[in-house]
Amino acid sequence: MAVRPVFVVSEKSPFYSIFYANFEWAGGFATSQKQKNVASIHRCFTGKFPRKKALEISGKSTEEWGVGASAFFLKKYVPSLGKSVPVENVYQGGKVFSGGGPYKDLLEGKPMDAKRDERLSNSGRLIAFQFEGENFPITPVTVFYDFIYINALMENPDIAEKLEEYDGFTDIAFNPDNSLNCQARAAAIYVSLARQGLTDKAKDFNEFMALFTDAKAEVTQKQPPKESAAAKEEKPLPKVEPGAKIIHNTFGEGTVISSSGNILKVRFDSVGEKMIGLSWTAANCRIEQ
Repeated sequence: MAVRPVFVVSEKSPFYSIFYANFEWAGGFATSQKQKNVASIHRCFTGKFPRKKALEISGKSTEEWGVGASAFFLKKYVPSLGKSVPVENVYQGGKVFSGGGPYKDLLEGKPMDAKRDERLSNSGRLIAFQFEGENFPITPVTVFYDFIYINALMENPDIAEKLEEYDGFTDIAFNPDNSLNCQARAAAIYVSLARQGLTDKAKDFNEFMALFTDAKAEVTQKQPPKESAAAKEEKPLPKVEPGAKIIHNTFGEGTVISSSGNILKVRFDSVGEKMIGLSWTAANCRIEQ
């Protein structure tokens, strides 16, 4: 048996919870084997939460937007280069060590080459991150990665809007025993902020970090001692028909255009059309049928 996390959208800081999927691991390095494992994780998740949708974010995803949201493909604009480059390049090229860096040449080239560059392991301890001449802290340990990933999503609205249709995210390559940063977790944080109308706070690093001041996300914990909040049984949801009114704390009043599964398409007077989860809406908004 294997255990892997599903990062589930949550309305409270740190804006995600974790569901731990237990499943039979399909061995092998072939893409087909990895996709079998993804399918097993998702079956475990939807078996517990039949109204929620999960998306694999990696090059092994079966959905084009899942591949497109991978840090190897999702691009972040770099003003000094005058172009956008993969998030992975921005992250690796932003590392500052006690003995060198940042290695700005890593901003260009293949993402995998940037990730495997030997200088990243031979330059001493990591002391900071840097992007466009601005320094960023290494604590909280994942905040810089999440910051650049979420801003990259906002620069790619076609991918971001697709992600907003999902409630849980996985990354088959992420193992919490030996990794910290995870694109699936960052995606869950983005969707939570988007549903709450808080994405503007992700544009400024200090405002973004303030959102997590009191958050304690145990990402490295393989198996929680108690059942996580995400693993609790789902409560019955109201049936929301097109034409119903939604009163959102940030977006104000909106009208439901359509409902599909756990996703509502709502047209708000202030911001236009938004995709928001029914379960989140039922818990955080006023619904007037």
